[in-house]
Amino acid sequence: MSNILNYTLSVCPYCLKEIPAKVTAEQRAVYMEKTCPEHGKMKTLIWEDSPENYLKWLEDGGIHTDLLPRTEEEACEQMRKGEFAGCAQVQPCSAALMTTNRCNMDCPVCFTRRKGDRRYEPSVEECRGQLAFYREHAGEDALVELCGGEPTVREDLPEIAKAARELGFSYVQLNTNGLRLSESLEYCQVLKDSGVTTVYLGFDGVREAAYRVKYGRSLFDVKRKAVEHCVKAGLAVVLVPCVIPGSNDGELGEIVRFAKGHMPAVKGVYFQPVSYFGIYPEGENPRITIPEVIRRLEAQTEGEVSAHDFLPGAYEHAACTFQGIFLCDGEGKLRSLNRRMRREKSRDGYRSIRKSTKLLWLPGDQRMISIGGMAFQDAWNIDLLRIRRCSVQIIGRDRQMRPLCTKYLSDIYGNKLCPGIA
Repeated sequence: MSNILNYTLSVCPYCLKEIPAKVTAEQRAVYMEKTCPEHGKMKTLIWEDSPENYLKWLEDGGIHTDLLPRTEEEACEQMRKGEFAGCAQVQPCSAALMTTNRCNMDCPVCFTRRKGDRRYEPSVEECRGQLAFYREHAGEDALVELCGGEPTVREDLPEIAKAARELGFSYVQLNTNGLRLSESLEYCQVLKDSGVTTVYLGFDGVREAAYRVKYGRSLFDVKRKAVEHCVKAGLAVVLVPCVIPGSNDGELGEIVRFAKGHMPAVKGVYFQPVSYFGIYPEGENPRITIPEVIRRLEAQTEGEVSAHDFLPGAYEHAACTFQGIFLCDGEGKLRSLNRRMRREKSRDGYRSIRKSTKLLWLPGDQRMISIGGMAFQDAWNIDLLRIRRCSVQIIGRDRQMRPLCTKYLSDIYGNKLCPGIA
């Protein structure tokens, strides 16, 4: 028998119509349940822990759980107090510039595109204009990410990075699969010289099986070579595993050990539990949620990384992220620098996140590493009240900032909630 924790609004994964939803709890799990008048009832796992621990996590992230909507009418009223049209409601901690939708891979699982999408590739000057708009909107301390598709398929990518640097961005992150970086140390040096500071590298494990599931080919040696080239070129690296149940969820501890072995150039590991938008296999889509990722980290590092070392986000919604900061001591052991405490949301909390990101993820010799992650929402589990606190956004061609999850959100047929490439 399930217990209703609160009500919210969501969408139907078949038609993307806005529908009421309720967050329900059973003994050891929390679910989202919703009913579309046309497509029927749906139930999706959103949290693999007791309802008591789920509510405490929200409270520690500054959410007053006693104020969550208790009826559909209250949820609708809270939505009316803001506005939802796929546009952002808060200042971003970071934002992504979509440089292209081309890619040098054809992955069975893809977050950003579907087959048949028309080509999108803004000119360097268009990119400069979008970057200038974002900097004016977000402020001089803003962080920027160069995304795709795969950005390195553009021969003029260094020119875009240079434009970002000339506009005053001191943190320029390249989100990449690493193929091009693995092929050429010289290319990594060109990226560094052009203004790229940090490589956000898809890195799904230390065994080939995980890469065959996600990419359809063996790639571990390519990923390792990309890391080695970045180290030599002076680029900071953040490893980004997409955690897929039954594929690489048994390798989380080994990924952390790989990161430790490549400090101080490797600055972080940022886990992303798999979400289902873009291209993904049809049929049953297994879930893994933040508390299970944390439990596996503790077990697979034999307690070197503890579940108590991780904090929820407080500027973004607490259910979106977890984070921990660790110092590597003289014996090569990770020591937590976090202290678990309740935090309140601050209107300018994005500034402290930007500051800490630069401290942790810019090139440097400090032997600190961040371990955390973000759970992106898809059409099955999206909470429209939660998405209004999205702190990772997309820079639109129309000079609109969009939450990343709504930008990629698609129905089961690949139709997007926010049509258009960027």
